[in-house]
Amino acid sequence: MEGVFIVRLKKCLFKVTSVLYLLTICSSYCVAKPFYDGETISLIVATKPGGGYDFYGRLIGKYMQEYLPGSKVIIKNVPGAGHIIGTNEIYHAKPDGLTFGTFNRAIPFTQVAELKGVKFNVTKMSWLGSATPEVYCLIVTNKFETLNDVIKADEIILAKGGAGNLSHLAAELFIELSAMNNVKTVGGYLGNEGELAMIRGEVDGQFASFASIEQLIKDGHARPVMFIAKTQPEGYENVPLLSDVIKEEKYQPVVNLLLSVNLLGRPFAGPPGIPDDRLKVLRDAFERACKNPDLIKIVRNSRKHIEYTSGDDAQKLVSSIMRIPPEILLLIKKSYGLEGN
Repeated sequence: MEGVFIVRLKKCLFKVTSVLYLLTICSSYCVAKPFYDGETISLIVATKPGGGYDFYGRLIGKYMQEYLPGSKVIIKNVPGAGHIIGTNEIYHAKPDGLTFGTFNRAIPFTQVAELKGVKFNVTKMSWLGSATPEVYCLIVTNKFETLNDVIKADEIILAKGGAGNLSHLAAELFIELSAMNNVKTVGGYLGNEGELAMIRGEVDGQFASFASIEQLIKDGHARPVMFIAKTQPEGYENVPLLSDVIKEEKYQPVVNLLLSVNLLGRPFAGPPGIPDDRLKVLRDAFERACKNPDLIKIVRNSRKHIEYTSGDDAQKLVSSIMRIPPEILLLIKKSYGLEGN
């Protein structure tokens, strides 16, 4: 009898354990279900299709969907005003966790410079993190071999994006810091349009993310002549850094600021006020997407980089970038043509 009792007790305990396990799964599912199951999530890319931001936006959106079961992530390109229009749309979206996006890492500078059209506050946004830091560089067509050739040329035409684009700010700040009077900048180039303009011979170069234009270099259409980074990429150790070129002590805060914004790299954020539980789900999905082996393989095969930065760390980095000394702010405003403001 005792043996029968023990067997029945074990069966009873097994049933109770199974029920508790199923209740736990059901409870977890029911908590998450109202957020994403059956919902469409909009991932706004604040520029045209093509180019680095669009690449990371589409790829990460695809893999985040895997970690938000039942959801559908759609990509919405919202170009204009150097990523300002798209960032505005992200910022003013309903804070229900169903809208977030990616935009140029130089966007904080448009805010501190008080550019017309800026209707966001990056310090209040709900930060998911960054997909990777970036190495930035000045690339030119092959009619130039070194930065010295660029400095000595009669005229250099550089393509740049809109005001919210780092290619705009880096070009104008470099002209100011180096006192080069032979450089002409032409704006309005979005996505990979600057690279195409270089191939067509319309412009001589541009400032750009090294990862985005590395293939252009390998294909023989361009070469880097200066890097904005702490160290050069492998194989380019003889190419000067911005800190090698701009040595005046008064300009070192600008050099450091450009290095800091490159750490932000490929930022992702949503509107202010996303509930903490929903933001946590999004942050977890973003982290898991960035660390997904298949995604990493695609990124590396595309000769790009992936190095996850958390939402908290991205938020801290943005806050530090926004603490710009008054004398540096004047230089930034000047680069936007706002000397009198």
